[in-house]
Amino acid sequence: MKDEKNMKLQTKITLMIISLLLSGMFILGMWSIKKAEEGVHKSIFLYMNTVIDFYLSDVDKLNNLLVKNGLNTVDSFVSEYKQNAFKTIDAIKIPEQAHIFILDESGRLVFSSDKSDKNMMESVWGPVAKGTATSSESGYKRHTMETGIEQVYVTRHFKPWGWVVFFAMPDQVVHDAEKQIQTATIGIAGICSILSILAILLIFRKFFVVPINIIGKAASSIATGEGVNQIDVYSKDELGDLARNMEAMSDSIQKHQAEIIKSHDELETRVKERTEELEKALSEIKTLSGILPICSHCKKIRDDTGYWNQIEAYVRDHSDAEFSHGICQECAEKYYPGIDLYNDGYDATEQVVPS
Repeated sequence: MKDEKNMKLQTKITLMIISLLLSGMFILGMWSIKKAEEGVHKSIFLYMNTVIDFYLSDVDKLNNLLVKNGLNTVDSFVSEYKQNAFKTIDAIKIPEQAHIFILDESGRLVFSSDKSDKNMMESVWGPVAKGTATSSESGYKRHTMETGIEQVYVTRHFKPWGWVVFFAMPDQVVHDAEKQIQTATIGIAGICSILSILAILLIFRKFFVVPINIIGKAASSIATGEGVNQIDVYSKDELGDLARNMEAMSDSIQKHQAEIIKSHDELETRVKERTEELEKALSEIKTLSGILPICSHCKKIRDDTGYWNQIEAYVRDHSDAEFSHGICQECAEKYYPGIDLYNDGYDATEQVVPS
């Protein structure tokens, strides 16, 4: 399970494709072999029929000459023409293991191209010849010899001369041809499978693996905060659409990050300014809240430099307070005894008088 989890998507899809392809190739190969075997039997049957029909056409021509010249009842001429027919068989090119032989309607051997034993041929093929002469059956058949060797053959009954003509060959020849076709089919299927797998892998890599890797790297860059302006995937499919969407997402993220940075900088600036203002206010507040040296007579305040300041000037310089000058009742009576500043409706506290 761990190996399966660690397996890359490319490997999983490749294994799946190879499995399906090999399964398809195997089924196709088995079907091809079966069809090839059927084709081999049909081809051999067609070949054997063609050969025996060709031979019998020559025999029929010889017989027609005898009949035309009225010599078909003359044994010497008939025997001579039959010998010519035997020579025709020797001239026909047939496979080394195949042979053409002739038996009469009673099952006696007349001729054999491979000089087979007469008694053996009559015992094995005599009954077949009698059956063919009786039923006039012809076709592609199999016959097992006394030696255990299976033969395939076609047969024809030539009635004018009372011949049953056979064209036979060992079934092993057919099996050898089938094996050659099977070997060739398997080899071709194997080569086609390898080429198909390579072609699929190349196509899969070009159109899927490479674009996915590019998109994956782009996703990693976006995740780490790096901007992605362009993703080199331009296919008109889902991967291309994904690349364009990721480009738009990256652009949106970059803009949002820029706005966040800008807002952060502005906030830092405002915090700094506010901090400076607070520090200045705190500094002023501390100055005014400390112990102030004040003259017990004239009420002047001494600053840090040792200079004595009017109390109103010192407070004005160290705070936001402003002063206006007026006169209290006691001072009004003391310094302006002839003027009733408070009983005549005159508010001395709102008037500025010279200091």
